[in-house]
Parts: sequence; C-alpha cells; structure tokens
Amino acid sequence: MSLENISSRYEKPIIGVIGATSPLPDYDSDDAYRLGYELRELVTKKGTLFTGGVHGVGIDVYRGIVDYSIEKGIGDKFFVLVPNGFQPPQDYIRMAGKTKNGVLRVETAGKDMEERRTYLADISNLVVVVNGAKGTIDEALKCLSRGKQIICLENSGGAADVMSRFKRGEIGKKLILNRELVKPFYSITELIEYLSNELDNFEGARR
Repeated sequence: MSLENISSRYEKPIIGVIGATSPLPDYDSDDAYRLGYELRELVTKKGTLFTGGVHGVGIDVYRGIVDYSIEKGIGDKFFVLVPNGFQPPQDYIRMAGKTKNGVLRVETAGKDMEERRTYLADISNLVVVVNGAKGTIDEALKCLSRGKQIICLENSGGAADVMSRFKRGEIGKKLILNRELVKPFYSITELIEYLSNELDNFEGARR
C-alpha cells in the first residue's frame, strides 16, 4: 500500500510514538503507560496514534491506550507501522482484541526497519520521543528533515535526552536541521497540554 493510501485511512493529525525496544536507563514503563492513556484521551477530539509495532516503549504506551479505550468503551484510534513481512508481537494483537475495534490495525511500509523509519517520518504529522536508542534518533532526525515536530519526554532518557541536547545546541552543531521543531518537556502533563494546543491549531488551519 502506498504512503498516501495509508495516510488517507486515518484521521489527522497522525501522531507517532517512538522509543527503544530495549529501553535505556531513566526509562519508566509506568510513565509510558500514562502517556499512552493521556494521548488516547487527547485524540478523542481528533487524530490517530501509531507506533513502530515492537516491544519496549511501544507496548507500554499501547497498554495505556488500550486501558483508556476499554474504560470508555471505544476504539483505540491506533495502528502499527511495520516493514513488509514483519509480524507485530502478540501482545499488541491480544490487547487490541479487548478494544471496541477488536483487531490490531497493521500497516506495512519498507523492506526492513531502517527503510520503515523513513516511511514513519513521511506518514506522521508529529512524533513523540520516549527514551530510545540509535534507531529512535535516526527516526527523529528523519522527521526533522521533513519539517515534522519532535516532542520529547526529556526525563525518559536515551534518544529523548539526546534530542533535547540537540535542541539546546550542545550536540550536532553541524546538522542543518530546524532545532525549533524540537520541543522538550520534563513532565507528561506539560507535554499533553502542549499537544492539546497543537491539535487545536491543526484543526483550525484546516477548517
């Protein structure tokens, strides 16, 4: 399926959540769960969530999304973006079965994880970074190169901290990318409040 077809299937804005399969120090799975819960509440207004369909951060975020969806008796407004031939972990499929939609929406793009990272940058309207390693940094930089906002949960460590340092000009000084697109936040509350405003602006620009 083409990227245009994938994008057209989902309500905008399309918000990606990226992070490590094996999280690095400073990561708190409970924070990732809470973030997923509050993101699902946020996109009740408008929007869709997705992850790269792997273990670690993605699973923890999706647990929060699912629990909110179950409590409200609604669908998850969520999909995973994986390379061709890749099967998402059974945890995703099992949890999706508890939501109103009943099945996990799986979109495929790219022949491997590296190529899929490029497609992730193309499909998303903005991306939230939680922890993460080299692959997450690569995804974030690809998003910046396409003019997409990067929202970092800075205290989650890993790539989120790296991108926050990049924002401050402490690293990557030779990279010709718009640092103003990087938005670091120390708390989930502040992050969600910012995204809520961005979502309102996104809607207003398209009325």
